[in-house]
Amino acid sequence: MLSIQIDSRDIAKLEGIVGHIRRGVPRVLVPAVNRALDKGRTEVRREIRKIYVIKQKDIPIKVRHASYVEIQGAVSLTQSMLGLDKFRYRGGTGRKQLWGQVKKGGGGFIPRGFIYPGRGPFKRSGEARLPIHKILSIGAPIMASQPTVAPNVIKAMEDTLDSRMNHEIERVMATA
Repeated sequence: MLSIQIDSRDIAKLEGIVGHIRRGVPRVLVPAVNRALDKGRTEVRREIRKIYVIKQKDIPIKVRHASYVEIQGAVSLTQSMLGLDKFRYRGGTGRKQLWGQVKKGGGGFIPRGFIYPGRGPFKRSGEARLPIHKILSIGAPIMASQPTVAPNVIKAMEDTLDSRMNHEIERVMATA
């Protein structure tokens, strides 16, 4: 889970600017925090796609938005392991050996792997036809924990929060 903090000094400064307006501070913070959370979701997906071969829609992210009752939110990555069907694969039919790629610049053949029609890549456990197991690759939290992902996402969220707070202050002041 990624987080950004708002200092008490920032809250005091905000109180000084919009404190005279009824519910001024929440009217500034809630939309700004929500926009920063949405930017965080977008940036997590963008940064993960720089390293891994996966579609944006297949990265399981949940965003819990801020409300006027509770001015906090979270961007969290769910699920443990994703199947190889979310990444790039080919072959596995007839005499063609199954090939899979999770990371950009990586990939390789999977012995005893095949494509189960409509369900994606599977692998046989032994020499017999059964049992078979779905091929799992990597989880979204592990992808997001790469050293280049989290700092870039946090920086983008902080920048968005700062710019949106200024915008929301102007908006609230104009309506007062």
